[in-house]
Amino acid sequence: MEVKPEISQRPSVYQYDDFRAFLRDAFEHKKIQEPGYSYRKFGLAAGIANPGYLLDVIIGKRTLSRNQALKMAPVFGLNESETDFFLLLSEFGQSKKDSERHELYQDLLTRRNRSRFARLSPSLVKYYQDYHYSLVRCAVEAMDFRGDAEALGKFLDPPLAPAMAKKYLQDLEEWHLIVRGEDGRYRVTEKFVEPPPTLSAMVRRLNRDWILQAAEAPFKFGPSDRHVSTLLLMVSEETRRQLLDKVEEFRKEVLDLVEKDPNPETILQLSVQLFPKSRQHSGNGRGIKGKT
Repeated sequence: MEVKPEISQRPSVYQYDDFRAFLRDAFEHKKIQEPGYSYRKFGLAAGIANPGYLLDVIIGKRTLSRNQALKMAPVFGLNESETDFFLLLSEFGQSKKDSERHELYQDLLTRRNRSRFARLSPSLVKYYQDYHYSLVRCAVEAMDFRGDAEALGKFLDPPLAPAMAKKYLQDLEEWHLIVRGEDGRYRVTEKFVEPPPTLSAMVRRLNRDWILQAAEAPFKFGPSDRHVSTLLLMVSEETRRQLLDKVEEFRKEVLDLVEKDPNPETILQLSVQLFPKSRQHSGNGRGIKGKT
């Protein structure tokens, strides 16, 4: 279930983690609403002398100053609260310090959760803030769940307190991500929930949470219950791209296999990571393998 902003409707700034993506979609919306609308017309309306400034910001060629952001906001129809969020979003997107970015993002989450957009789209905003939602949702599918929150909490590893399990279940049911059938058993409404591309920073943090949980797997489970391996590969740029394609193909194959599984009974975490461990340098494609 992928949720994307409808460009035919004015994009909500609260739905974005990337201020440049918001500017792109907001401008596209203006073009739909006003045939013949251009960057020059936008610049005139915003009081910005350089007609190409907005495009340069969107493509990352220029930074966005607070003063220019304040000029843009009313042209895109942002109210006072939306403008404050937009300013914070641009500051977050252009900050280079990890500690500062973390603090800014926490502020973004707080403001987003208080927004009207959050009230209208709670599952979109909250589901990707807490990995427990997807974990509980998987448990509903994997066990014969009929409302016993304590049993569901014990089914998970590590266990989840019954009160917390009940809270997640209530939210998931309210968001129509799980439903109770006439036989009393709960089922998921969709096997997979794809994160919206507009909330990229939120999804990155969720992925970090999952990766951190995988760190204990080599010590917690025996060889027959887990597979943990690390490959350090020396490759060319062409091979690197091919590897990324292979990983994505494998991901799709896994999802297809799981979707066809008629009788799920356990929950597995599959983490596949492929990322640089050095700066670009010529190599011969050799690799070093380690398995635990």
